[in-house]
Amino acid sequence: MTMLPERQAGWLPQLFVPPITRASAVAALLILGTLSMPTAAAQITGIVTDLSGTPIGEALVSIRASKIRTLTGADGRFELTGIEDGRVVVVAGRQGFYNGSLWLDAPTTGITIELEAIPQDDNPDYQFVRARICGGCHNNQFEDWTGSAMAQAGTNTWVYDIYDGSGTEGGNGGFVYVRDSVYGHENPASECAACHQPEAWAHKPYQPLDPLASLSTPALHGVSCDLCHKIAYVDESKANYPGLYPGSVTLTRPAEASSQVQYGGLGDTEFGLDDNIMRPSYQPQLTAAMCGVCHQDMNDPDEDGDFADEEGVISEPTYLEWLASPYGDPESPLYTTCVDCHMPPSGADTIGGWYGYRFPVRDSLTIRSHRIEGTTARYLENALTLQMESRIGDRQLHVDIRIINDQAGHHVPDGVTVRNMVLLVEAKGRRNGQPLTQLRGPVVDDLGGVGDPAQGYFAGLPGILFAKVNHDASGRGPTFFTDATGIQWDNRIAALGVDESSYVFDLPVEGAGVDVRARLIYRRAFRFLVDAKGWTEDGHGRPLEDIQPPHFGHLMEEAVWSWSGATAVSGDEADVPNQVSLEQNYPNPFNPSTTIRYETHASGRVVLEVHNLLGETVRRLVDEDQAAGRHGLGWDGRDDAGRQLAAGTYLYRLQAPGGVQLRKMLLVH
Repeated sequence: MTMLPERQAGWLPQLFVPPITRASAVAALLILGTLSMPTAAAQITGIVTDLSGTPIGEALVSIRASKIRTLTGADGRFELTGIEDGRVVVVAGRQGFYNGSLWLDAPTTGITIELEAIPQDDNPDYQFVRARICGGCHNNQFEDWTGSAMAQAGTNTWVYDIYDGSGTEGGNGGFVYVRDSVYGHENPASECAACHQPEAWAHKPYQPLDPLASLSTPALHGVSCDLCHKIAYVDESKANYPGLYPGSVTLTRPAEASSQVQYGGLGDTEFGLDDNIMRPSYQPQLTAAMCGVCHQDMNDPDEDGDFADEEGVISEPTYLEWLASPYGDPESPLYTTCVDCHMPPSGADTIGGWYGYRFPVRDSLTIRSHRIEGTTARYLENALTLQMESRIGDRQLHVDIRIINDQAGHHVPDGVTVRNMVLLVEAKGRRNGQPLTQLRGPVVDDLGGVGDPAQGYFAGLPGILFAKVNHDASGRGPTFFTDATGIQWDNRIAALGVDESSYVFDLPVEGAGVDVRARLIYRRAFRFLVDAKGWTEDGHGRPLEDIQPPHFGHLMEEAVWSWSGATAVSGDEADVPNQVSLEQNYPNPFNPSTTIRYETHASGRVVLEVHNLLGETVRRLVDEDQAAGRHGLGWDGRDDAGRQLAAGTYLYRLQAPGGVQLRKMLLVH
């Protein structure tokens, strides 16, 4: 294992062949394709060894660009079945080795694939290849990456405003690390550059962020292609160490720029034009553990370089939250990696070309977008499900809210501790539009902003603010994570978790009617911090939704309900039913089929459709006149043409007399 050096020491980590557990190997197969099972006579058999002839167990063996793959046993032997006769390319990969391949005619038995161990050295003076150079062959990936948060990591103005106040005109307002942190004098560099300017940090660990006015080329590269694909090993026992902290991440940087290794997650790549240009190596950690390098970390209160101390407070919790959920369990039907969600298929069927050499055509589901998006509209609007049930009874309005984290593989909200989410429950008299008096139920915390609600200050309104709030040594909070000594409160919603809350309002004059609206609103920072810094844009120069009407944040989910006031409420319990009731499908997630139930309170035309996340109708389940009452039907996960749909999130929409309702469901394979 690489030893953790002293903070002042040089850094030259040694490579080694990392252990691969059966669970991680099976997980890789789940990501890449179907495990080849010996259900028929083996068409290709053989053994995988190193150059000395020693068998290599748990190596991934594949027919290139196909779903036919298997793992070698402890004796290095394998068999592949289900192969059409003819010319094929067999590729073997194992972490710590260059991929090995053979071109042969199937069926063939008794082959040997030799894997060469990657040299155990690393050059800290290596100059990372510019992303534009990578784009010469991988143009689609380069175009995806350009303009992304990864590409702009080194120039994020919010990071600079928190670090030294230099990011924006008002950056010196509020908390500034070098000025206000109790660690600002002892450790003025902090560890910001370990994630935000990793190329510079890899060359010289423990250095501060470059001055924003004079950024170096490595700082401008952000989180680049060559950096990610040079990560040979992530020590998952040190998940809470920040970024490329020495001893937690091992890189392979060649002494000669012409001798390159590129790590990847496909496991079946080979490149034979010039083995020194870009020798591929299978690295299954690139699908999740690598993401945890910067999306999981803890502070270091005693500044001893140990980010696993009990007194430390986790600042970025995303990776371990995912790992603890069913989504992080390779044995779970919900198993989904960071790449599966945040690097969805790009639509391409090849990863590029090289001066006349065309890379193999692949299943387009395996070619990933390299925008690596997070808190963009696409994800914020499909992370949670909001359900609202409203009724009139006992001369009062009752509103019940359920928020289900049924789509995110980690807590929501997540990321740095200034992120937050506001649930607003608004009940107004229909006649005058005035808010009804709240009698019972929670209200939004002061971190929702104290002031005029019309300007986005929601403190004290019916609802909840969801966040993780840290406190400092004196118990005051919130404090920035570098100075945190504990967690004041954390009410974020875990993966597959449910938050339930209830609200009671006084009714307006009898017969006046009411309108109810519930909104989930995502905010990039606590409102007091936004005001203190004077932020009008996010860290990448986009207009900041937190200060923009009508939602003063990004609207994630919304539900509405109205009552005309025509029904008398003089009795003890004169409930007013919804005109349309669409239930959550069951089971959910489902495979291969699920049941959808709904209820209408008036006869008429009913349309029930299934849509994908692009809004396209993939299946029309109902389109007919129906009598009022309760109805139910099944869906087999197929479109109108009878084709099996891909795993993912789908929306089902009910339109019936009395209203329209929409819900989400998750199809898994």
